[in-house]
Order: sequence, then structure tokens, then C-alpha cells
Amino acid sequence: QNFSTQDLVAVMLYIRDMASYSNLSVEYKSLIPGPNPPVRICIEAPFNVETPILIEAVAYKQPEGSSNRRHTMHVQSVSHWAPANIGPYSQAIRVGDIIYIAGQIALVPGSMEVVKGGIRRQSRLALRHVGRLIKAMDSNTQIRDVVQGICYITNAAYITEARKEWERRTNNAIMDYVVVSQLPRYALLEWQVWVHRGNSQFNYEETGCVIGSNRVSIRRRWNYENTVSAIVCYVSAGSSASNPSVCEASNKDEPLTESELEEVFTYAMSRLIRGDPVPSNPVCSCRIMYRAGRAPSPQMIHSIISKIKSVNIVPTVLPVCQLNNPNTFLSLCALRHA
Repeated sequence: QNFSTQDLVAVMLYIRDMASYSNLSVEYKSLIPGPNPPVRICIEAPFNVETPILIEAVAYKQPEGSSNRRHTMHVQSVSHWAPANIGPYSQAIRVGDIIYIAGQIALVPGSMEVVKGGIRRQSRLALRHVGRLIKAMDSNTQIRDVVQGICYITNAAYITEARKEWERRTNNAIMDYVVVSQLPRYALLEWQVWVHRGNSQFNYEETGCVIGSNRVSIRRRWNYENTVSAIVCYVSAGSSASNPSVCEASNKDEPLTESELEEVFTYAMSRLIRGDPVPSNPVCSCRIMYRAGRAPSPQMIHSIISKIKSVNIVPTVLPVCQLNNPNTFLSLCALRHA
């Protein structure tokens, strides 16, 4: 489609060593110049030494002759209402009804230092930034209009508090909580969300099944026209995906076979594309996060994805330290646009 770097809307940087963040930003700026760069998210992931960086990107090309559907917020000066960026990226970009927000950590706007006081204060401040950026992009849109998001967090013990702070503001979004090894500025958490201005007209459902010895649980949101659909899917050891009393998976747990993994992806994609009207030749972006050191391997995941022909899946396969609870070893965050 002849995309260029000027068409980029969002870039996700997954790096093996956060110590390279500053040098990476310098190189990044030379590759993606311009006054209105894409929003950005950056986390450290437990890659092997052969993979220093993984990049995921979303782009949008304005149709010729159409009115401008892309609007950018790129604040570089220090203010007191929301933090300036700490790299060459925009804080928010709106394309039509969808608003992409850059990853938000708990920076104090006036000093650009991470707030002290632990996970609760960091959760509240970072979410305040999220809410203010959304409101600045559209005065009629709020944090409750978030459709889907991920809270990257550096310690599994913080998940309960982060979830509590999120749910104090809204229960509309389907959120995932993912443990990573490090975040920029040694922050304890980073929120990544996207918003739809028609979120109040979205449907919601929860479904699930058992495949092999593992439980598959899916939360889905989609709009009435079925032009936008999003899911968060967990694959967890044992018959319960949400019961933390189930002991953590060990060597006695049977890993997913190739046929079982194919069944997982086929089931998840069938939920993502279902509805009326049924989309033709749908393209789905899918971030597949797996617990490092646990089956299935990234090679197996890519192999199975290539076999699924009903949906054009654009995958990002990412190792993480832990998922939403100790029993979960695979998480899918997928999105489909018409």
C-alpha cells in the first residue's frame, strides 16, 4: 500500500535491555523524523541475546481527496497538566473515531520525575495523564471510552492495586495485566490504551472453552456495525483461568500440542470476526504474549498462525515475565477493523 514512516500512527518498542533506551531514541528519531511522529510505547522484554529489539507498528494512509482524518497532539514543553514526551513521539493521535494514546507512566508534569509513593500513587497519576490526554483530543470523550488496553507492570504483586485503580474509573474496557522486567525511568507500571469515540455503543461478551487440559477465556467488545472488534484471550493451565488457588503450572502439566494451539487460535479468531455483517477478508492485529520459558515456543506460535487462512493475522509474539495470574501462560490481545 506504499506506506511511509509519515503514515505511522503508533509504534511499540520491545527491547531486551532498557539501558539502551537513550541511544535507541536517537536512532529512532533519525529514522522517523517530522513534527508529528507516532505515539510510542516502550517496554523491556526477556528476549534472548539474538533479539535485541522487536518493533510493532500501526499505520494509516489518508485516502487521496478525502478530508483529514488524522489529528496529532505533540507536546514537547514542560507543563503542569500532563507530562511532555520523553522521546521523539506524540502523546496522542486520533484517526477518525479512534484515539491512540502513548504509553503513560507516572511522571510529575512539572519536574518530569516519576512520582514517589508506590504503586497506588503511580497508578493514579498515570491514569490521570491518560484521562487528560483523551479529553484534550476530544472534549466529549473520556477514560470510560477506552475499549482495550494493557497495563505493563514490573511486579505481579502490583496487579491487584493497578486493577483496582482502573476499575474505580471504568469497567467498560477489556484490560490485560502483564508483568515485564523494566519500564522507562524505572516506573512501576505503564498504561497502553486505545479509545473509540462511540464506545457507549459497543457490545460486550465473555466466552470460553477447555482445550486439552487448559482453559481458554475470552472477553470481547465490538460496535453495533461490527466494523471494530477487540478481544483479550487467556490460555491458562487447569480448568479455571481465574482461580489463583489453582497451583502454578509445573512440569506435570501437559503443554499445548500443535493441534491444540491451532484450535486455540481458530476459536479466538472466530470470536473476533463473528457478527453481522460478517467481515470479508478481515485483517486482524494480534499481540501474542507468552510466559518466558513456558510452552508453546514462539516458533510454534508463528507456524500455527501461518496455517490459519480464514483471517489475515498480523502477529507480534512477545515473551513476558508473567501474565494476569500464575496459571496463565498465553495471552492474546487482538483487534479487527473493517
